[in-house]
Amino acid sequence: MRIIMIKGFSKTGKTTTVTALVRELRSRGYSVGTVKDIHYEGFRADSPGTDTFKHMEAGACRVTGRGIRETALITDRQMTIDEILKYYKEDFVILEGDSGLKCPTIITGRTEEDVEKRMCPEAVAVSGIIADSMTEYNGLPVINGVTEVKKLADLVEKKTAAAEDELDVQLTIDGEDIWMVPFVKKTLKNVVVGAVKALDGYEDGKEIIIKIK
Repeated sequence: MRIIMIKGFSKTGKTTTVTALVRELRSRGYSVGTVKDIHYEGFRADSPGTDTFKHMEAGACRVTGRGIRETALITDRQMTIDEILKYYKEDFVILEGDSGLKCPTIITGRTEEDVEKRMCPEAVAVSGIIADSMTEYNGLPVINGVTEVKKLADLVEKKTAAAEDELDVQLTIDGEDIWMVPFVKKTLKNVVVGAVKALDGYEDGKEIIIKIK
């Protein structure tokens, strides 16, 4: 699973960029999931008066609405992004808004000041409204998420593949592959390498396999 984050101030083109990218990746044969980070304190995923709303009001910690065409999971707390991503199995997951995950990121903005305030080491491109007036920002490509969506999708494919290759760590429990966010992969890799690097036979770049029963 490859992850890309689209973050920026409100009304800078985040959702427009996300939806265009979803359509383009789907046209290339990928399955795509999204996560929308909402900072409005009054937000609720359910409407007052519905049965699921009543379940939550009665004290249920988790409620699932299983419909004919969709399933909605509602919890009584903010789940971490790691917990949320465990429910995803798609080829790509696009995070709209700053979830705090360290992953390849596209910054949207209206102005250079907008972009600078949201800049981070993981940024791989700039998009949004500012893409109507410039093509490069401090070494990063500025790509219009609507008129240049194919170019943006090409970059997303490249950067997310590189992020996966950089942390090639796999964990299998009882024959089942366990998905991990990049931070957990990096932590696990550092722990294992730190433990075995002093042993005879260790060399940088060689594959390490550990089996525990």
